Amino acid sequence: MIEKLIAELRAAKDNEASYKAERIRLEGLIENQFVKPESGEGTHNDEEFKVVWKLNRTVDTSKVQDAWDNLSKNAQRAFRWKAEVDITHLRALQDLDAIAYAQAAMFITSKPAKPSIELKD
Repeated sequence: MIEKLIAELRAAKDNEASYKAERIRLEGLIENQFVKPESGEGTHNDEEFKVVWKLNRTVDTSKVQDAWDNLSKNAQRAFRWKAEVDITHLRALQDLDAIAYAQAAMFITSKPAKPSIELKD
């Protein structure tokens, strides 16, 4: 039974990869029918589809942190800070410093993630 499920999963993943490649190819062909906005951002609306151009923006966090005190309040408002769990440090706290772990854990919600299944060759 499990062998059949694994074989079907392999086939589905192969199909998924080829369908994704074809989807990306077709999207590129459609996008090439339109002039990209000079700003790099914009939208073309049609009855059957919409093309959206966006810019992905990243931040050099270390540089911003180093310069933070020298930035104006308006410049500082251009950034949002989101706390993230450093799981390596959290696990170390759990084993080495129960008080610090308890302080940190008050702000953390844990919930089960989707299990991953990796096919091996």
